[in-house]
Amino acid sequence: MNSTTSAIVVGGGIIGSAVALELIRAGVRCTLIDKGALLQEASTAAAGMLGAQVEIHQPGSFYELCRLSQRLYREWTEELEQLSGVSAQYIQQGILRIAWNEEDEQELRSRLAWIQDAEWMEAAAMREWEPAIASDVRGGLYFPKDHQVHPVHLAKTLQAALHKQGCDIREWTPVFNLVERGGRIIGVRTSEGELYADHVIVCAGAWSPTLTEPFGFRLPMFPSKGQCISVKTDAPLIKKTIFTKGGYIVPKQDGTMLIGATQEEAGFDKRCHVSAVSALHAKAARLLPALEQAELVSTWAGLRPGTRDGLPFMGASSKLPGLIFSTGHYRNGILLAPGTGKLIRQLVTGQQPDMDLSAFTPDRMFATVD
Repeated sequence: MNSTTSAIVVGGGIIGSAVALELIRAGVRCTLIDKGALLQEASTAAAGMLGAQVEIHQPGSFYELCRLSQRLYREWTEELEQLSGVSAQYIQQGILRIAWNEEDEQELRSRLAWIQDAEWMEAAAMREWEPAIASDVRGGLYFPKDHQVHPVHLAKTLQAALHKQGCDIREWTPVFNLVERGGRIIGVRTSEGELYADHVIVCAGAWSPTLTEPFGFRLPMFPSKGQCISVKTDAPLIKKTIFTKGGYIVPKQDGTMLIGATQEEAGFDKRCHVSAVSALHAKAARLLPALEQAELVSTWAGLRPGTRDGLPFMGASSKLPGLIFSTGHYRNGILLAPGTGKLIRQLVTGQQPDMDLSAFTPDRMFATVD
């Protein structure tokens, strides 16, 4: 890669930061811009599950993207830790997906026809591993390769690695517009003036549509509010993540358990509500009855970048040359960070991507402004 090649990454969340690090390490001169501080929106409001199996309900391109990124994850975090000297708190324990009734069991067993790494477990076997699980569960699937990281510590690791690699990081620098010349996107207009680069990469999460709409490109995206809570007990209750329809419990190394999460189309409102907190705790206590007396540590909410068809936008657009999209990863931004970073780096450097990205093309949703 010619060291004169340049890129501007708009959006300093987990996806934008992973893309920027890949580009810097490939010899691309990279500027990473965020309207606020790096890694302070959905990236650190997440649970940190690497659920390439547990959260996907059907085979297809998205499942393959998740698996690709999951395969990279352990080595990626080890490299980040070596670069930064900071631990991402990677926990290799797997996820148990609980079935409560016959309908749940049938749905979960149907996944075994195409899922790559899962096995059915009877309730008694589950409770041998995790005795705190409720006595009335029916059984469920065990996903041994669905691990987890701590999103806050991963953010610290990634941010330190970016600094040590010499990335030009510009926090608290809103991008007002994309700069177009001769039918091509050549830069961005920011609060500090205009910046130019060979490639502009949009990784701005739920805020991405504001950049493309002036050019007649309406990204069908929306912020999906996810409220979470953190609790602790006198002693750890579980080692593995426990997941069921509508909720999950993720144990962390500091002894807390993260419980999530709501899915609400509430605009850009990040307030937490008593009703949501109560409902999350009730679901968790049904899974682990000992949580009835747990201590509440904290509550928070994040805005996931959702898309109407459930797929991220990744790749170049024939409508906006010079612009590369990497946004709309919804609930899977943490999981998809290393895979997305690698794929976008391959596009920028002219390599053949490791997988076909046609399912994620931004042109699939093109619509002109009225």
